[in-house]
Amino acid sequence: MDPTDQKAHRPKGHATKSIEPTVTKGTETCTVVTPPFYANWTCTRTDTLLLLLVTGVALIVRCWRLSVPNQVVFDEVHFGKFAGKYINGTYFYDLHPPLAKMMFAAAGKLAGYDGVFDFKSIGLDYAAAGVPYVGMRLLPAFLGALTVPATFAATRACGYRMDTALLASLLVCFENGLVTQSRLILLDSPLVFFTVLTLTAWSMFWTKQGQSFSGVWWFWLISTGVLMGCAASCKWVGLFLFPAVGLSTISDLWDKIADRSLSPTRWCMHFASRAVGLLAVPFAVYVFWFQVHFALLHTSGDANSMMTPEFQTTLRGGLDVSTDRDVFYGSEIRMRSSNAQSGYLHSHTHNWQHEKGSGQQQITIYGHADENNIWVVEPAFNTTVDSSAGPVPVKTGETVRLRHKITGKFLHSHDKRPAMSSDDQKFELSGYGFPGFAGDTNDDFRVEILSGDKNEPGSDVRVQAIYSRFRLVHRNLQCAVYNSRKKLPKWAFEQTEVNCMRNCMPRMSTWHVEYSNYPNATAEMGVKKAKYRPMSVWGKIWEYNKLMAESNESLTGDHPFAARPQHWAWLRRGTAYWGGRGHFVYQLGNPLIWWASLAAVALFGLVRAVLFLMDKRQIFPSLGGQRRLYFSSAGFFVIAWVCHYVPFFLMGRELFIHHYFPALWMAILVLAFTLDLFTAKMPAIVRVSVYVAVAAAVLHVFNTFSYITYSRTWTKDACQKTKWLKTWDFDCEHAIGGVRATDPPPPSSATEAAKPIDAVEDDDAAEEDDDAPVDDAVPEPEQVALTSPSSVIGSVDAEESSSVGNIADIDSPVSIPANAVIEKSNPVAVHVAPNFEPPVSMPAVGINPEPKVNVSAVSVAYSDVEDTGAHAEL
Repeated sequence: MDPTDQKAHRPKGHATKSIEPTVTKGTETCTVVTPPFYANWTCTRTDTLLLLLVTGVALIVRCWRLSVPNQVVFDEVHFGKFAGKYINGTYFYDLHPPLAKMMFAAAGKLAGYDGVFDFKSIGLDYAAAGVPYVGMRLLPAFLGALTVPATFAATRACGYRMDTALLASLLVCFENGLVTQSRLILLDSPLVFFTVLTLTAWSMFWTKQGQSFSGVWWFWLISTGVLMGCAASCKWVGLFLFPAVGLSTISDLWDKIADRSLSPTRWCMHFASRAVGLLAVPFAVYVFWFQVHFALLHTSGDANSMMTPEFQTTLRGGLDVSTDRDVFYGSEIRMRSSNAQSGYLHSHTHNWQHEKGSGQQQITIYGHADENNIWVVEPAFNTTVDSSAGPVPVKTGETVRLRHKITGKFLHSHDKRPAMSSDDQKFELSGYGFPGFAGDTNDDFRVEILSGDKNEPGSDVRVQAIYSRFRLVHRNLQCAVYNSRKKLPKWAFEQTEVNCMRNCMPRMSTWHVEYSNYPNATAEMGVKKAKYRPMSVWGKIWEYNKLMAESNESLTGDHPFAARPQHWAWLRRGTAYWGGRGHFVYQLGNPLIWWASLAAVALFGLVRAVLFLMDKRQIFPSLGGQRRLYFSSAGFFVIAWVCHYVPFFLMGRELFIHHYFPALWMAILVLAFTLDLFTAKMPAIVRVSVYVAVAAAVLHVFNTFSYITYSRTWTKDACQKTKWLKTWDFDCEHAIGGVRATDPPPPSSATEAAKPIDAVEDDDAAEEDDDAPVDDAVPEPEQVALTSPSSVIGSVDAEESSSVGNIADIDSPVSIPANAVIEKSNPVAVHVAPNFEPPVSMPAVGINPEPKVNVSAVSVAYSDVEDTGAHAEL
């Protein structure tokens, strides 16, 4: 053991170091500085027995009644479906990193899941579909159980006795919120697992500070880095580990600078080893899991349109474009918005209907290629080009007009507000013109090439398909054609708005030509072709992560169970997950643990502040000899708690109580350390009695709320008695004696009580995902009249399918397939397809742009299924 490296983490404000006698090591004499506190813990036989004991108890607690409910619960809608995508190799997009989802896919594959069941909606019956859901739920249950022995090990590594470690592990074991989350196919159990193991490994690393650069020292350092990378690869909440561990590392390296017994070379070795272990290794792990992700998702899927064309070309069956390279006056082109959530400049034979609009023809962005995306490049108003010597290429700085090939109208802008904005810097884009009218200067747009392809000479001067990125700037208004990414109303088929905006950022006003065809081309011209170049793995990782950041930033909504961070720590409310007859699942923590752990964190801050002031007055309380231990261990976990909690206050996105779980685990450890501090000098029998009392109280409260944790059957009266706070809004009507426990249950007014969350719900993602073409192969419907009111959920229209959940009331008959069996006396929910714009080949005569109910395929929410708190769409 090298005495010059006997350093460990010491919180700020620690007592002054003292100088010990010199120590001779070989021929070298050095002065040993008394190290700050650290625990040199090695697992004993008793530790091993206790670890096995708490692991067994944790497995029982997490796995009991794991098959209940036997229906899709909460966000299993998303993450179960994603597991199937991995198994089938079908590309999808999600706003979270891939590791946890891949782990669920592996668990499903091992359990026999074939990836066919689509987890379409909350309440779908697993058993009826033969889905091995218990095997998939075993994964989070097992990971959740392993956090309990990890808690024991972390507490022991921090220098605490076995009884405190046992108490800390029992607190984690019987925390209702952590138990609920670890029993379902949700991402937070893997996240918490890797978070707990990261800090456990870091604590173990500190026990080896007297063995710097030894094998075991390197093992725990690299393990910390690997686990940090895995945590960040589950959810970005795992990134909060970096400031927590990083602050500890900076403090340690700063202390080592002051240690004159440590040579500069030795200090640089410490710095480099931590840089590799805590930065390079996590980054490599993060990149590795994305490489696996892309290797598994090799086939084109519904989410293709969310990615750039270069990304799509890497997928089997993905985008494969080959087009004329050069764009001439007279060329027919299809223009694509160059941002990730891309679509095509589009028009159709329907007019703007918003109040401040012109009433002229709509110009939109549409996510699929069709004839309504084709534009003809023409010279500016009252100008001509000389093509006698051959076609004339379009160059940067030139002014052009774009004529819609199908309708003959020009792309046009004027001093009218767009449909989705009243900003005076934004102007409506419309299609304008009629036979015999030559147009005007409001049809003129200047081409500004922003960049070209370095491998294609001239692409930064002349417009080339695929290779040139450019803006279109209106001649009179000096505004650029801008992708607002906002979804238009149903009268515009919920396509994406495009307007003309002044002073806009280039990113959302950048376009490129994806298809170009010069009708008068001859063989002698030697037409050159352009093609998208497949994106590298590094490019795909960068694009995917950039899109994830945008999706998280714009993930706003009005989910009925969203909660802000200021409400989490004191458990103001929980989240409804699922509801049945006589039982339901509601995510709510063990209030005794939550409130006590919050008090322990606050108490640490108070004690630290008071002792700081006392130190200034040369009064040095020892806290019964526990000061160094308490400040070193509790101080680190309080900092980690702050790093995992405070950043959420800065986020504008929609948040939920499960985002607090990593911070909760840290607060639980602070609670255990605080109890140890107050009982350290008590007689053994008193200390044991206090610990037993605390454990008994926690078990009692755990059992009290186990009905909503395990979906146990209980009565309405018992349910109401557990509402300790008025803000706990779980629905006791699902309990025995409640109206939703009857058979069949009456319709629930809280249709969104179990609405899934944490998937892509931002406008951009929804818009692109909703661009799926309509399936024309539908069965012949039979007319069945429904008694009003009936819940009609919009499903598909021609140019963009609307998301399930838009509720409307109808009084008129709707079409239902002949094989659908319904009870006319009970309300039913059906999927309907609003009227859509016909393809160009279809006559547009008599088509009303207002969507109408035209059910071509429906999905009935049968009244005899268990009420989930939302529509159970089967």
